[in-house]
Amino acid sequence: MAGSATMKVEVVSPERVLFSGTASQVITRTESGGEIAFLPGHTSFLGVLTENHTRIYLEGGKVQSVAVHGGYVEASGGHVTILSDNAELAEDIDVARA
Repeated sequence: MAGSATMKVEVVSPERVLFSGTASQVITRTESGGEIAFLPGHTSFLGVLTENHTRIYLEGGKVQSVAVHGGYVEASGGHVTILSDNAELAEDIDVARA
């Protein structure tokens, strides 16, 4: 997928697929390396995530925010996949409960 302006991104929890679409960039945080940004054509990567605010940069300048409470991130072949036992889209967070 080198040369492409977007990549396929999925955020998956045991209950459901929280996000599936294309993005120009994903920024998340790993346990060992701090924040990491994935762009189209990123080298293959597998990492353990810590609790963080993940940002998925969509076409048109929009940003999809996801609260990730640990898990794993894999980048390979033009795809970025985040697997988390507990993750929520920003618009689904109950502020009173949080």
